[in-house]
Amino acid sequence: MCVIIETMSMMFIVPAAKCDLDLSLFQQGLLSSISFFGVVSFSYIWGFLADTRGRLGILKISLFTSFITSSLCSIVGTSWLFIVLRFINGMCIGGASSTVYAYLGEFHNDLLRPKIVSGVATFVAFGNMYLPGMAWLILPHGWRMEIEMLDLEFRPWRLLLIVYALPSLLFLLMLLILPESPKFLMTQGKTNEVLEILKTMFRVNKGFDREDFMVSEIIWDDMNVAPSNNILKMIWRQSAPILRSPLRIKTFAVSLLQFGIFASTSGMIMWYPTILNTMSHFVEVRPNDDLTFCKSIQWEQAQKNVTSLNQHVFKECNDFVKTEVFIILLVIGMVYAIMYICIGLLINVIGKKNLLCTFITLGTISGLLSQYIVGYQLIQSLIGIFIIGGVEVAIVNAIVVDLFPTQVRAMALAMSLMFGRLGAMVGTNIVGPVIYKYCDYLFYMFAADHIILLLTVFLLPSNLPLQKMMDNEA
Repeated sequence: MCVIIETMSMMFIVPAAKCDLDLSLFQQGLLSSISFFGVVSFSYIWGFLADTRGRLGILKISLFTSFITSSLCSIVGTSWLFIVLRFINGMCIGGASSTVYAYLGEFHNDLLRPKIVSGVATFVAFGNMYLPGMAWLILPHGWRMEIEMLDLEFRPWRLLLIVYALPSLLFLLMLLILPESPKFLMTQGKTNEVLEILKTMFRVNKGFDREDFMVSEIIWDDMNVAPSNNILKMIWRQSAPILRSPLRIKTFAVSLLQFGIFASTSGMIMWYPTILNTMSHFVEVRPNDDLTFCKSIQWEQAQKNVTSLNQHVFKECNDFVKTEVFIILLVIGMVYAIMYICIGLLINVIGKKNLLCTFITLGTISGLLSQYIVGYQLIQSLIGIFIIGGVEVAIVNAIVVDLFPTQVRAMALAMSLMFGRLGAMVGTNIVGPVIYKYCDYLFYMFAADHIILLLTVFLLPSNLPLQKMMDNEA
């Protein structure tokens, strides 16, 4: 939830802050993707630290530093300092992005793990609801407050930044009552600490006294080799297993899946408010014309060209964000939540690969239809369905948790999600120019991307049959 809020918040902040920060078009585009770049730049290090220093500590550090940097952004008065802080914020919050799945998955068995990992991804949907919901409550107000010490005006968008930072602080405080992953501690040979955690789990889950726990000693032969004092050797030793056979192909496959999913869904959602504004304006000005997706885009471009020829046009900075955008994105966030719940219920019944293929196919069809269908509501709904394909990330994360062993699981998740955020950054910067220059080919580009994803899914190893997993549990 925190990762979604911090990386996607610029979707609402940039339009509201562009006048106060005097943002150029280049800076607006840079701000929309800079958090993704921050996540990408440090994800690999976070994965290494999580696999060698522990899951819980990394989560705490990540959330704390994210809260601090995001709060500082609310009192920044210059554009480039704001951009730098958003980059640092992306670096910080990236630690929570992958580590949380490894941390959570290691408290559950093979049968429950896919449900739990995909279920907790429901909070991604809560993040997608929190973003437009808070923006709707705060941004429409026109109050201003002068802060002479900092030489800036404190306006609603600055308060919104603080509100967006609060979940990181809240979840950090909640983490203080949770233990380290017992499976990670086992890899470090800390069996006594593991035993104490298991006793606590036994008491909380079963309601019995800790002394009634039947296990008195834990022995595990699969221990890590002695740690090295050379940091580069440690990084290589932690990374090498997922880059060598037999894990190399799996690493490439899940990284490609994350890249392709993020590139299409995140790239599209960052431009979705702009698209909605354009179509809404087209309907208002030309109510009798049949609206198609590309027709509205081309009309807007034509209007801009006419305006640019008029040398007497007075250009006033407009930082108003339409309320309609908040409502639509709030609805999409609610649908996200429903879809994540459905994934949790169906993932073991249908299978991870089958479910992933279904979502990819549905997104491809809805995207292609949105280019040819007529009508504002229909186009809006079809593109919304396409964007909801972002839930596929939860399925891929569940696949990664199953495919990789404990010692390199966080690293594998970090690397795959690093490529995912890279895909989001690439998608965000490519989708805009394609929409305005080659609109008719936009969803064909996405369809090609999805075909590659489907082929990649087919190449993934098959999962353990559900019945066999249940027999093993018995």
